[in-house]
Order: sequence, then structure tokens, then C-alpha cells
Amino acid sequence: MLFILTSCNNYLDVKPKGKIIPKTAEEYSTILHYWLDEIEKGANATIIPEPDYTSLLEFFAEDLDGTLASSLVNTQLYVGSRINTNQKRYPELYSVIKDCNVIISNMEDTESEMAKNILGTAWSLRSICYYNLLQSFCEPYQPETATETLGLPLVDEFDMEAKPERSNQKETAEFILKGFRNALLYNVTDKDYLFTAQVTKAFMARFFFWTQDWENAIIYAKEVLEQYPMLEAEEYADNINQKLSKGKNVIIASYTNENDIGSLSYVVAQSNVIQRPVSKELVQLFNSSPNDIRKANSFNAQRIPIKKVTTKFRSEELCLIIAESYAHLNNTTEALKYLNLLRSKRITQDYIAYTMDNLPEVFKQNITTDATGTPLTKLMSAILCERRKELFLEGDRWFELKRNGRPEFWIAANGKKYVTEKYLYTFPIPKSDVNLFPGLIIQNPGYIE
Repeated sequence: MLFILTSCNNYLDVKPKGKIIPKTAEEYSTILHYWLDEIEKGANATIIPEPDYTSLLEFFAEDLDGTLASSLVNTQLYVGSRINTNQKRYPELYSVIKDCNVIISNMEDTESEMAKNILGTAWSLRSICYYNLLQSFCEPYQPETATETLGLPLVDEFDMEAKPERSNQKETAEFILKGFRNALLYNVTDKDYLFTAQVTKAFMARFFFWTQDWENAIIYAKEVLEQYPMLEAEEYADNINQKLSKGKNVIIASYTNENDIGSLSYVVAQSNVIQRPVSKELVQLFNSSPNDIRKANSFNAQRIPIKKVTTKFRSEELCLIIAESYAHLNNTTEALKYLNLLRSKRITQDYIAYTMDNLPEVFKQNITTDATGTPLTKLMSAILCERRKELFLEGDRWFELKRNGRPEFWIAANGKKYVTEKYLYTFPIPKSDVNLFPGLIIQNPGYIE
């Protein structure tokens, strides 16, 4: 009965032409649950990426050795070989945003329990989609230049004639934050809607972290961390490679229900990553921490990955957000506290807590500066290394490279040198959108308009 408007070519055309407009909260919930079902099936690459797209993100980074890649994955050697795939996410995310706007602006029922769950989820989902767009299609966020850096077209009303131009990043960030705060007003607790208040707060911690609002990142990450305790070493070993496992530390995940679509994505992801050995640099990093339980659960003696590619937002990430945020605030005591809190749950024997006196030397890697452009200190290096080990094969490393300096690196294949240049960290706006709104939708630097 209800047609869901998800056309990629018409994502700004929000008037439902010739369609049945929903009236009741139950009818509006159909729009929302389409997307929630996609996430649970592992069939959505935009909101919470399914396993196959997560494996691509890992190929873009450098934890898996592209130079030694099998010929089976030569079509996805590095980020530059997947331009079309990357820009495709732009209209797909705006399609979700459009459906959220349909709900937010048109649903008359705002008082029933179902309506409150729907509205809270729609506000949260819209802000998460905008955060994903900010992360992928805008340059890394720097507060001091946010008013001068290109943001996103901000769409929040039904106007077929509207031609929204790209805002600046500060305006985009304020728009995202407003949506998150509106979501919290409804205090969604029904887990059938996935994006409960606690899940929203977890994404807010990510958002504040990306926009370098360290104080708020700490506040929201701490609150959610209390609700989703981290796993101890034995629990980690039992849970990390379970295909559909949703342990007490998992805040939200893609592919949580067994089905053909998600299963295919999962199988393809695992078959792809084993075509590349783990980089020597990452092996060296793991070897620097004896008795780290993550090593045996990440790759074998031949450097072949054995950790399963999944997309899970885990509480361990929040712990690392807290540690790094405190480090940026020069609160070394608290930064060490949270860094050691995670390390103590991963090193099984002869654990020695880090202090400012026994921190290891800065680890030599592609990242040489932190998110603010400051050369890595021993403390910041230790935090980033811990994150690299903990979130290996979870789609995090690519955005870590982007967030921390966008270092250029290369791989050799087919007798050629493939360079991940600085501009490639920011995905291109689809040319069709640039042409549709000339002068308003400006292409990202490095790409031809």
C-alpha cells in the first residue's frame, strides 16, 4: 500500500507524486522499518555498512597489504579504483534522509507511544546519515576553519522547487546536533526501533569526537559505556568472531538476523579479505604487546586474516574515544586511566599498566600527526595504536587515516604504483548532482566537475 520513495536521482524531490500518503503512525512506521530491516538483514551499505562494504573500507586503508593482494581483488586495489562505488553512497544517504523528513514533517500523530518512537528514531536516523555524509564527503573537521570549509546541502522541508546549496561545515555540524537533540526528546527505549536513546548518545559521542568537541565526546561516551560494559579477555575471544553474536558490548550492528542477503555479503567480505595478508607493520604492532589476546583472533602465522569482517559499534570504541579526548585536553591521568582500562582486558598475562614514564616510543606508521595536526606524542601514539588493534577489520582504519592528517601512501600492483593521494580521502559528489544545481552543489577538490 505504501510506496517508499528512495529514488537516487530524485532524493530532493520530496513530494510523493501519485503515491498514497501515509496518515497513521502505523503507516509511517512502514517507511521507517524498511530501513531498520535493511540494517538487520545486512543489506544496507550506507547507514551502518554491511560486511561487504566494510571490507572495501579496509582495502582503502593499509592494514591489509595491497601489494601482495591476490589477482582476485585487483579491481578494488585502493580507494581510487572505487570512485563510482564511493560516490553512490551520497544519493543513497539522502534517500534515507528524505524518508525521515517525510515522517518528521507530515505525521500528525505526535502523542501516541508509537508516534514518539517513530519520531525519535527518524530524528536520530537523519542525523546519523548526515554524520556519515560529513565523514565521507567533507574534508576532516577542523573547528578553527569550519566556517570556511564546504559542508553539505541541508534538507529538512518539503519543497520541490528548493535548490539547497552546500552549507559550511559549522552549519552542517549544528544541523546534525539539532537533530540528535530532538531525537533525545522522545527518549526511545523500544529496541525494535534500533536507534534507542542510548544508541543515539553513542553516535553523538562519535559525532563530537569527529568535530573535536572533546568535552562532549567524553560526557556521552561515558554515559553509554556504563550501559554497555566492555568484554573481558575470555569473553572477547568467545564473541569477536561470532557471525551474528550481539554481546553485551555491542551497541548496534549490521546483519543481526540470518538471511540470504546478509549471508552473501558476509561470505563475500570474508573471501575478499583473505586475499590480502596483514601488513608487516600491523604484525609488528601486535608483536610489541606480548600476550595480547587480539593477535590470535586477528590473523594466523601466515599473516592471513582470521578475524571476521563485521560492522559493530562496540563499547570499546567509546573507551578509546574517552582516552583520546582526555589526551587532547591534556588530562594525562584520565587518558591513561581509560587507555589502561581497555588494555587490561586484552593482555592476559604479565600486564603492566602504562604510565607517562613507561609509554613506548612513538610507533612508526603512516599517521604522524593527531587530529589537530600536532606531531604524535607517546601518549597519543599509544592510544591510536590501541585503537588500530582493537578495531581491526571493522571499517575504522580508513577514517582514522582521514581524521589524522590524511597521509599519502602507495601500493604496487600490475607493474604500476597506486597512490592514495590526500584528496581521495574525501569522496566525490556525484556529477549528476553537481550538474543539477550548478554553482550550488560544488564538487570536492581534486575531482573534475
